[in-house]
Amino acid sequence: ERKVLAERFQIDTLLTCHQPGQVNLSQNCNINETMIIARRCAGTVKNPTRIVNLDRFPSTEDEAAELCNYLQEIAIGLLPNGWGEVSSWPSERILDGDWSAAVWRSPTLAEAAFEIANDEIMRRLVEQKLVPAATGPVLRSQFKSTEVDAIGSFPIVKSKGADAQTQLKTMPDEHWISKKLIPNSGIRGESGDRDTEKLLQKAGYILVTAGQDNSTGRLTAVADNNRFVGNGWMPVVNMTVKQAKAAAVFFNSTAGRLQLMRNPGRKLAFPIYSSTEVGNIRTPDMADYRKVQILAACWEETKNKIVPQYRDGECEIRRIWDEAVAKALNWDADWLTELRLLLHKEPHVRGLGYNQFAEVAESDSDED
Repeated sequence: ERKVLAERFQIDTLLTCHQPGQVNLSQNCNINETMIIARRCAGTVKNPTRIVNLDRFPSTEDEAAELCNYLQEIAIGLLPNGWGEVSSWPSERILDGDWSAAVWRSPTLAEAAFEIANDEIMRRLVEQKLVPAATGPVLRSQFKSTEVDAIGSFPIVKSKGADAQTQLKTMPDEHWISKKLIPNSGIRGESGDRDTEKLLQKAGYILVTAGQDNSTGRLTAVADNNRFVGNGWMPVVNMTVKQAKAAAVFFNSTAGRLQLMRNPGRKLAFPIYSSTEVGNIRTPDMADYRKVQILAACWEETKNKIVPQYRDGECEIRRIWDEAVAKALNWDADWLTELRLLLHKEPHVRGLGYNQFAEVAESDSDED
């Protein structure tokens, strides 16, 4: 749809409000919405698209007029009176269907996420024959939760809220069993055996989130010495234990999170990821012993530490992950630090808009 629009029109402006609670432009709707302003154009040369990131919507006619005036006066840069910021996005990206600049409040994060997602020093998972498996739909349709000691059951990773996966080491939190197994008898049907065996062939040493709350969640991926399947978590098949540990550190680093968050679906605050999107994420080459060794060692160092929620902001463990990624890829660690601190301030991560953040800081200062 984006490619068709970009081919037929000059995509003049994408306008999005990033304040939590003000995400939609139409009534009776709770998904994030972006206003698209397009112009008919006869030529093939397209201009860059203007990206308007609002920190709040106007609530009166006077405010609407004020915002309109600022948008006419300011082509690029911060809008006065805390309205937000205007940036631009190259036409070739718009034509290619990459409109991800509208996802981010920070233009710096938008650009960095694009660069990382297209950095050829890394390789896409599918190019490395490392395949994310969407085991959730199969679990929900053919299996059911059961008691831990039920014969024929197996552990899975399900929960992803604030109190679920709290450390880098996988914590399976439910047992499931095929619906075709005869309950409580210990007798398995043939089809039940085949269903379970087929599903468990997709188990992986690493599981990547299939979607989560970007504010209250803690981890985008977990890894272990044992293989698991997941409901709401996608195992990645064909990774060794060491590769899985290395990849888990990368997915949880700022570079991994920025790539994941570029394709959120309907909601910025609670994105949903497909196995195809995850398969296209770039990681360090998992065949490179040095890189894998550095990141896997970082997993061992941090595997049992409790990871704060995303909304809690800066913490030592995320700094350690970013430093390991910078070392493995020969990147500037200060650059990742800058991006990490910006990511902490994103409205759908912190849970507050930029202007709300200023209000909270002022209130805290008054209390002091």
